[in-house]
This record gives sequence, C-alpha cells and structure tokens, in this order.
Amino acid sequence: MKKITVTRSKYPQIFGGIGFHNAEALIYPITEKEHFNQILCKCYREIAPGFMRTFGGYDDWSKDSMDAFYEYYCKMQKVTDTPIYLAAARGKLHFSEEEMEQYCERVADNLQYLKQEKGMKHLRYYCFSNEMSQVTWGALLKNLPLFKKYHEMLYRAFQNRGLDIGLLATDASEYDGWKTIEWAIQNMNAITEDYCGHVYERNYAPDNLEFYDFFYNKCNEMVKKTVAVDGKRFILGEIGIQKGYTTFGNGVVVDACRYFEDPKECAESGLLMAEMAFSAINAGVFALAFWSYADLPDPFSCAYSEKEGYAKEWGKCEKYIAGGTTDVRYNKWGILRWEDDGDYSPREVYWCLAPMIKLFKRNSKVLTINTEDDLLRACGIMNRDGSVSIGIVNRHTEPCEITLDSTLFNKNIRVYEYDCKNVPVNAFADIQDFSVLDNKNPVITLKASSVTFFTTDYEEKLKTVVAKGVRKKKGTLIWQEITDENHCYYRVYADEKKGFVPSAENQIASTIATELPITNQKLHYKVLSVDIWGNV
Repeated sequence: MKKITVTRSKYPQIFGGIGFHNAEALIYPITEKEHFNQILCKCYREIAPGFMRTFGGYDDWSKDSMDAFYEYYCKMQKVTDTPIYLAAARGKLHFSEEEMEQYCERVADNLQYLKQEKGMKHLRYYCFSNEMSQVTWGALLKNLPLFKKYHEMLYRAFQNRGLDIGLLATDASEYDGWKTIEWAIQNMNAITEDYCGHVYERNYAPDNLEFYDFFYNKCNEMVKKTVAVDGKRFILGEIGIQKGYTTFGNGVVVDACRYFEDPKECAESGLLMAEMAFSAINAGVFALAFWSYADLPDPFSCAYSEKEGYAKEWGKCEKYIAGGTTDVRYNKWGILRWEDDGDYSPREVYWCLAPMIKLFKRNSKVLTINTEDDLLRACGIMNRDGSVSIGIVNRHTEPCEITLDSTLFNKNIRVYEYDCKNVPVNAFADIQDFSVLDNKNPVITLKASSVTFFTTDYEEKLKTVVAKGVRKKKGTLIWQEITDENHCYYRVYADEKKGFVPSAENQIASTIATELPITNQKLHYKVLSVDIWGNV
C-alpha cells in the first residue's frame, strides 16, 4: 500500500483556476437554443471554470455584437463567477502613431461600454494580439517594440477611463516564444499586470512517463522569472497536446488534436492533459486555459457566417492563412463536439477534465503532496472554507492501493474516477457519479492508468428538490423555475408509469432551461434539480 501525505505549506501559493478558450462566445447568436441550453451552457455551469479566454475587444466591435457577447456572459461567466481574458485575435496593422492611438482609444471605449455601462465585471485581462499575431501568425515576434507601443497606448487609454483590466504580455506560443516574455519583463513590466504564454505539447505521447517532470521544470523556470519582478504571475492562456493541421488539396484545413478523433486515444489523452495541469499548478502557474471548450461549427468559413448574417463580427477570426492561401477551416479541438448532423456530445476526455476543472477552484491555496512514488502524480488545493480537492494520476499499468494521510479531511470524501479504459460516459454530458470514502480510514484502490479526484468541497442535501408545475403545452414540457441559490441545472425523466422513480435508465435530458421539447405526450415526466455540488 502506498501512503499519500497531504499537508498545507506554511506559505502556500494562490491558484487562479483552470478553464478553456471559449470560441463559441462570439457565435452565441447563431447557436441553436437546445444546443446551448442542454450542452454549452449546462456543461459550463456544472464545470464552473475558474478562468476563461476568448477572442474579443476589437476596435470595431459593433454595439449589437457587444450586447450579444454580454448576453452570453450573463448566462455563462456571470453565473459561474469566471474571470475573462480577451485577446484581439490577429490584430491590425497601422501606419502611423495617430492611427494606433485611435485604435487603442476605440478598444478602450468598447471595453468601457461592456464593463462600466453593461456591468460586465468579470473582464479581467486583455492583450493586443493572439500569439503575437498581426495579419499573419506570430508577426510581432520580430517586432517586440511595436507590441510594446500598442500596450503603452492601451495602458494609457485604460487608465484614463478607470478600467481595471490588466494587460497580459506577451501571449506568445510555444516554448521558444516564451523568450518574448523575458523581453517583456525587462521592457514592459511597468504596464504589464501579469505574464502569459501558450504551448502545445507535440513531442510527448499520452503514455510517456517523462512529460510530467519536463513540463514542471519548463513552467517553474518561467514562474521564477515573473515572480522575481514585483511578484507577478505566470498564466498559461492556451494549452493543448499534439496540435496539428491537415491540409487537403481542395482548400480545406482541419485543425484538430491528433488524439481526439479516435475514442481510445482520446480517452488516454486525459492522462497527459491532467498531468499538464497538475505539473503547471505545482510549478506555480497562476491560471491555465485548455484549447478549447467546443468545436466550431462546420465548416468554420465565411459562407457559414454570411448565411447567418453574422459575418462582420465573426469574420475577424473565420479565415486561416495556410501556405499563403485562404482556406476553409474545420476546428476539432473542443472537448464538446459540434457537428453538422447535430452531434454535440462530449469527447471521452471530457470526463477527465470536467471534474478536475470543477474541483480545482480559483482563489484556492495549493497543497503539498508527497506520493513516495514517481508514477503517482498528484496535485491538490484548499479552498477558503477549508475544503480540499486532490487529483492523482496513476501511471502504473496495474491497480494501486493507497491511503490518504492528512488532518485536512474534516468529513467523508467524495471520489470521482476517470478510467481511460472504461470512460464513465453519460448521454447527457453529466459529470460522472461519485462514491464516498471514509475520511477516518481513507483507503482506496486506484485503477490502472487512471485519474482519481478526492474532495470535501461539497454540502450534503438529503431532500430531493423536485420542480413544481410540470405540464405539457403544445409539444413542450414546462416547469417552474427552482430558486434555490445552489441550483445548477435540471435533469428530466420520463416513463409510462405515473409513479415511477427517476433513474439513469429513464433520464431523457439535462438542461438549464425551464422547458423542453417533447414528442411523446402520453408519457409521465419528472424534473429534478442538480445543485452545484452534484446532489440530485
């Protein structure tokens, strides 16, 4: 039996949360209502990410587009209390300082409208360009003084308007691009709130046992450099594994994770992605965002946007320059699918990332964990209320019995398991069920090649909360809104028998809405509340 020792360090580091790049934020107006209610918004509220990044903050963002973005925010990040980091995608080229100044003033005006007039308080960070891009990818890697000049102008514009939105630098991608962060530390520190980099791990496969230490060292090296300048933090604004483009001769580019299309490989990739997060947190990274939350609609092209009447705003990101030509792009990076045939289901890796992101909350303190076993990779946090959450990746190819040794478990421990050989798939994208471990004798067998999460971050709810006023109306099931402050979403059940007991076998939907289209008017229906702790 292996002993896992969990302690609180004397001076613990603060953690700012895990999340995603949310590309769907800008195409909210063209998202089908049921897709949003039952998948995009429902899953987001259940996961409650601690950090969110998306493209936005354009100088010519229309008022209608900003209002749509605000509406999306009110249903997503406002509910989950998630800070937002905006990056202006590929940016623009300007030919005079006057044009640059005007550009930055317009950006500040738009952010002022969202934050101060609309009340979008979760706008937290901003960067002039995504991955140092300007028209083409990485163009500013060769012109860092120009990047600095834009940020100086943005900084003044933000200050003049009282905008408490911090600038991040440099948002550069790949380990070699992190050299630009070192340049920014030396030349832009006065106007930079925190530092940010991206990386896609291309060299380590999911079964590689050396990646954890490699990535820990890479992150810790950068953390030491940023902390050395006024205690500033290092953020991973965009991370993923095995990024690659496939270009076909008919002008189509498929941008996808190489592991996501094969169910077995997708499931195994969860081990590497969990290690990526755990090593980064243990190394001192403040916050991180996976690319990405959902696929983009097929195809990710101008024709789609123009057809829906949303080309002007969405067109800023819709085309991808590959090999000097503009191609139609398909983006298959989401842990949630978005297919033409209406398949919006989660990929297998979802059931690894979802509980991890939910439990590793922002504004927490990182714990010290000793596993005494190099093939058990662990990370843990303590929340402000004293509850703790721990994740352990078991890299052994056989089960491993462990005992948790800690005085921090003040009540029984809920356990969520991710077995990549038997993924706990749920047809409605619900997080897997938990088991309960006795905190006085916390002994458990970790499954081979698995990720297991332990938490005391919950409240018991012994009484089932049932929605009232459930009725059928013109092919729609309707019910009264549940006003409990801890309510998260609804699960809907149907059966031929009137007094049936709700179960996994008769569940027909999960949704954030108070209505659901139905086709069988003769069935009996029940609606239950699921709260933020997963109590049904």
